Amino acid sequence: MELYQNQGREQISQRTVVAQVMARLKELIASGQYHPGDRLPTEQELAQEFGVGRSSIREAIKVFQHLGVVDARAAKGTFLRDRANISSEAITWALLLGNDDLKDVLELREALEKICFARLSAAVVSGDNEAQLTLQQLDEQVEAMSRAAAARQIDLLVEADYRFHGHILDAGGNRLFRAIYASLHAFMSEEIRSTYTNMEDLEEVARDHREIVQTLRDTAPQNSRKRHEEHFERTRRLLKLS
Repeated sequence: MELYQNQGREQISQRTVVAQVMARLKELIASGQYHPGDRLPTEQELAQEFGVGRSSIREAIKVFQHLGVVDARAAKGTFLRDRANISSEAITWALLLGNDDLKDVLELREALEKICFARLSAAVVSGDNEAQLTLQQLDEQVEAMSRAAAARQIDLLVEADYRFHGHILDAGGNRLFRAIYASLHAFMSEEIRSTYTNMEDLEEVARDHREIVQTLRDTAPQNSRKRHEEHFERTRRLLKLS
């Protein structure tokens, strides 16, 4: 019995060391000492610097590799990756397993999208070619919504809705916003799907989004932004958050 208890304490102690190693590595990266593409010190060098065993360094590197933070290449070393390679799984599970209220999550999504929508609206007015391409992409998703609504294909309707708003986030030009949106989608998809399942007129979804695109094309930026805000008010009502 005593042997079992001692083994348990050793395991906990080892995990604590690995967590401390991960924290130290994060501090080094946050300090600006290492940048994407840089080669990190070897296991032996890090073990000596941190005063821990190589096994602890190895376990910490494995965790960071799984998350997409580093790339361990045989015979070449371990390299820091850029943000585009970071797995969104960690963010997604943090939301799913947290105590975040759905209303708070929707407000975060709205705050991000408002910024991107304002940039898109200004770009449309200026005649920007990329903005015109975004409008075409939004049109395509509205048509996909309409087809899905006619066939009462809820999953396809939800995905077209997701892609519609994803194009708006893309137009904002902020990759971090886009990564966060992807995680929020995973958190909210079931709630949105259940809402659509209970709707009698699914074409309403397509009409709502079609009006957003129309105001982007035909009205002043302040009017299109107001229509965009009304969309989120509608979403809150559908989700019974207001």
